[in-house]
Amino acid sequence: MQLMGDLLTVLGSRLGVGWDPMAGTGYLIRHGAFPGGPMEIRAGIDWGDRKIHLPLTSEGEFFEFTDQGSTATTMTLGGVDPVSGIHLKLTARIPFRPRDAQFSTTPVIFFDLEVERLAANFRWTPQHSEASTGQFFIEFASKHLTITGQGEEREVVYRSPFMRPTGAGVETALPQELFVIDELTCHDRLVAIEGQWRGNRLEKAFSLHRGEKGPRLSLAWCSYDQPVLEVQGNLCPFHYTQYFASLDDVASWARDNAGAVAENSARVDGVLAGHNLGVSLDHLMSQTIHAWLANTWWVTRPDGRDWFSVWEGSCYFHSTVDVEYTQGPFYLSVWPELLEMELHQWPDFGKDGAECLGELGRGTLFLSHDMGQFAVANCQCYPHEMEVEENVNYILLAYAHWRRTGRDAVIREHAGFIRKLMDFIVACDTTGNGIPNKGCANTIDDASPAIQFGSEQVYLGVKAMAACQVGRIMLEYVGDKGLERYTEFAARALETLEEHGWKDDHYVVTLTQTIDGIVNPWSGQVMHGELRGWDAYHIYTANGLALLDMVNYEAGMSLERLREDIRTATEKTMGKYGCRHTSYVDTQHIDINVPGLAGSAPQVGWVSMNMLRDIAAAYRGVDLLNLAERYWDWQLATNTQGLASFFETFYGNNLHFYPRGVAIYGYLEAAIGFAYDAVAGDKRYAPLRGSLEIPLLFFANWQKGTAPKVITTLEGSTLEYTVVQS
Repeated sequence: MQLMGDLLTVLGSRLGVGWDPMAGTGYLIRHGAFPGGPMEIRAGIDWGDRKIHLPLTSEGEFFEFTDQGSTATTMTLGGVDPVSGIHLKLTARIPFRPRDAQFSTTPVIFFDLEVERLAANFRWTPQHSEASTGQFFIEFASKHLTITGQGEEREVVYRSPFMRPTGAGVETALPQELFVIDELTCHDRLVAIEGQWRGNRLEKAFSLHRGEKGPRLSLAWCSYDQPVLEVQGNLCPFHYTQYFASLDDVASWARDNAGAVAENSARVDGVLAGHNLGVSLDHLMSQTIHAWLANTWWVTRPDGRDWFSVWEGSCYFHSTVDVEYTQGPFYLSVWPELLEMELHQWPDFGKDGAECLGELGRGTLFLSHDMGQFAVANCQCYPHEMEVEENVNYILLAYAHWRRTGRDAVIREHAGFIRKLMDFIVACDTTGNGIPNKGCANTIDDASPAIQFGSEQVYLGVKAMAACQVGRIMLEYVGDKGLERYTEFAARALETLEEHGWKDDHYVVTLTQTIDGIVNPWSGQVMHGELRGWDAYHIYTANGLALLDMVNYEAGMSLERLREDIRTATEKTMGKYGCRHTSYVDTQHIDINVPGLAGSAPQVGWVSMNMLRDIAAAYRGVDLLNLAERYWDWQLATNTQGLASFFETFYGNNLHFYPRGVAIYGYLEAAIGFAYDAVAGDKRYAPLRGSLEIPLLFFANWQKGTAPKVITTLEGSTLEYTVVQS
């Protein structure tokens, strides 16, 4: 794989490592801004009078040939020196095992360095016959790190900056005015597992003839921090403190479990790679989970309840509801318990519907966009609301989680909250046609007004209809009565969408053609005039259906129209790296530029929204999964020029280090049309292609490294499938 920026972080524990081999540097990822504190990772060999490094340092000679690799739990960087015949490989590894909180949050990163001698010439450089003898080594260095100690361990002391929001208005404040910087003094530990310290350099000798494998160096970087994240006014210790009382305990665990962590990587990564949808999908699955991990926080509140939240990448908002909705396919297939924690947390951030609707909203609620920002999770920090969108996202997530897992604690505990969200949605339709025309600003904050905050959007109309359908089912399940208004609302919405939302060969952006009376959520100004692009092609019609597809719920829209809409909108919006939001290109410049938050561009697109569209398409028999090649091309284009991690936006904006790309995990189930409703006990398969091999991640035994696999064949014109139990 090409040399490119990458990063690897322990789930929820704020310990990670990043590297940018093109710039010859590494990063220590802790509690603050991406990409973390710069540091040199000096990994290489001493051979004769030559010192040859992997390109993670500013000093010395580099290996002539280098390549890179990545899995969900590892990242690797290798180098070949043709003259000595030495191949050196550095592996960074984390203890990540889905659905195992104790193992996966252990604050340790392992570094292994392996050396071998090539069996033959590298290209046309002749090999000498005698043994290649020297030392290989690894060392960390930075002006910010103080490393001391003797024996098998080294203490690492440094100050880790982190940010707290000031509450300044992002529209008017300078970026540096949005936060204050605090610091935590960190006392980490480097534990030698294989190798000997010479000063702060871990090393070993090698003497290798052709084709021989050499010894290995191995060390663990361990941390144990004081609380950093403030949740609802309380500083909360990291989740791992439930299992470890001190840094000594973590270091002891690392020493005892290095082999077990490596074996776990083989098992977990083996399950995830057990498909045949292509190498680009492998790369995206690894890169996106790395980005997601780097955004995670997992702490324990004073009453003993866990708190899990995910930063919104370069914006640093905690558990933005629309972002977590897009990540839904990952949670539903890999780790639904994490989503369940968020579903219990979000209701604490509900707001009075009267704030948006006045008297119409009395007795209703709408959900905040986020839970906080930087190292504080006390209240929404985004500068404007996305009332209807976040309400429908919560309801759809709650339903999908319940049906996928069979666990009903969320809907039993929060049924009253869900009902008030639904009441707000219904109240936002003041025309009676079932399509909300109030509270319509949405997450697509770099798009033209029609897409971003137009009234009576098809995107929100579909989601509101579906939310009221499944919301009624949840309320009925817990014994609520008087639910007819939600059924009637959804029926009106469906009728309106099919009668007025369809134009020739696609669903339009909005049902309204003017912008009269709409408030620009950024400026607060009331707008007037034509709503340009109202009837354009766009990729958002089926956005609200993808998670429901995964649990076998059909919202009732025309299947043939949805198929045609997906095909035509994809064609009309396609660019080099994927589809932009809409086919409409605004010729009047919209100057939204909020550094660290949002920026506008006439043809911008978001990769994860493409992914969710592709998933919904697959469940309708439209095969767009090869577009993953374009998305990976974009990640290469950005990360070979610097460490950006998952770069969400193309053709404009700057949403990088973003967690939302884990939507790609939904491709596996979508490719075989797999839907699972645990409440009804139903499984459904509708494969897109023959000759597929797809693991069912939801049923994986991650500890054993096994998962059922669906194998498809094409028998004449009929697609057949078998489920092979591992």
